[in-house]
This record gives sequence, C-alpha cells and structure tokens, in this order.
Amino acid sequence: MNAPNSDRPLLQDPTRAERLATIRQQDVLTELAVRAEMYREDSPLYRDDRLVDWLDQEVNAPHRAAAGWSAARIRAAAARTRAKVEAVRLKVRLVAGPPLAERPAIAGMISQVLHEASARRAAPQLDLGAAAGVGRDLWDESCEVWVRIPDDAPAGQYVSLSVVGESMDPLLHTGDSVLVRVDPHVVRDTVVLAKVPDAGYVVKRVGKVTRARLELLSLNDAFPPITIPRDDHSVVGTVILRWCPHGSVS
Repeated sequence: MNAPNSDRPLLQDPTRAERLATIRQQDVLTELAVRAEMYREDSPLYRDDRLVDWLDQEVNAPHRAAAGWSAARIRAAAARTRAKVEAVRLKVRLVAGPPLAERPAIAGMISQVLHEASARRAAPQLDLGAAAGVGRDLWDESCEVWVRIPDDAPAGQYVSLSVVGESMDPLLHTGDSVLVRVDPHVVRDTVVLAKVPDAGYVVKRVGKVTRARLELLSLNDAFPPITIPRDDHSVVGTVILRWCPHGSVS
C-alpha cells in the first residue's frame, strides 16, 4: 500500500481548491455589492461615517502594495474613493473639467446681477479666497465672469465660487469651483456656503442643526468644527455641484 504523498501541494486538494474558489467568489460578490451600494444615491450607508472609514482601509489594504501599487497610487485611489462616497452622501454632483465661463451680460455687484444671470441660466462667479472676507458682504462683490448652469440643475438662483484651502479635502480642492443654489434653508449632511462672524465665508458640511445654532464641519480632520448663529443671513445656499479643472471626478 502506497503512503500518502505528503509533498503534494495543498492546492491540488480538490476540497481545498473548491473552498478557496468559493472564498474568492464571495469576495468578488461582496465587492460588487458594495460598489453597487456606493452608487445608489438613497443608500442608508451614507448616513454612517463608518462606511467612509472602512472604504479608506479597504483601498489602503496591504494587498494593493503587494500587487505593485506605489504608496502615492494607493493614497490617490483612497482619496478618489472617499471623494465619491462623500459626494453621494452629501448630495454634491461631481463634474470633470472647469465650468463653462462667459462674459457677464450686465456689470455690477452680485446683488444687482443675480436676477439677470439666473434668467440666462448662469451664475456669477467669485474667488472665495479673494472676495467677501472679514467685514465684507458677498452680495456687494462685483464679478467679471459668469458660468453656465447645467440644464438639469433645479430652477433657482445660483452663485459660483472658486475653492481655496484644504478643509474639505478630498471632496473639494483648491482650484475647484462649486455651484451654490441660493437658499438659506439648511439640511444636515449637505455642503453649504455660510458666513462666519469675524471670519468671512466658508464652504462646510452641515452637522448639528438647532433653532439657534449651526454646526459646520470639515471633511479634513485637521480643521475643527465651527458653530455659528442660525438666522436668515448665516447661510447663502447649498452646494449642489463641484467642477474639477484637473479633469477628474475625484
């Protein structure tokens, strides 16, 4: 009677091979299910911050490096993944490329041209880093550029701003432009353009909302929360779209 061949590779064991194949299939199905859930806009997962953390860990997993991914590529993939998740969760549409700019039909301050621009499906554009700082009002700023509002955007009045800073990274980066629907109504877990007393205007995520106060949060943990009074002048409107001039939807 022949002794069992103990040197036979374990993968030649049909039972073990079948188990490994089943595990791989389960992994693939799990990943497909998660991806499908990520792109479903009404997914309840986007109300759970743990999803974002899990996706960061998954993209940064050791097997990426083992597959030949550089550290820079892993970080970029993680940022793209989290940006897409945050965009769906916060209801911000991502558009690759810069907005379509045009010359203003009329000159004047934002308050003077907003109605005419809206009638032409355009939005006055400002540089948030250079305009409407401390002691200045957004509506008193003049603008030299209007941008086209996408045809499928809801009816309403809009302004557009160039983003400066890293507080909303990875969803928003310096050089991006955002489209803001002018409306002081706020909803938790949306991105708004708000006025901070003694600090000017900021683009932040809405956290806790009470009758008297608004909590404004950054996506970058290096920036602390901000609390501002809640009144008719504290919020300009809600960010519904982000243009990335680098041609990426990340």
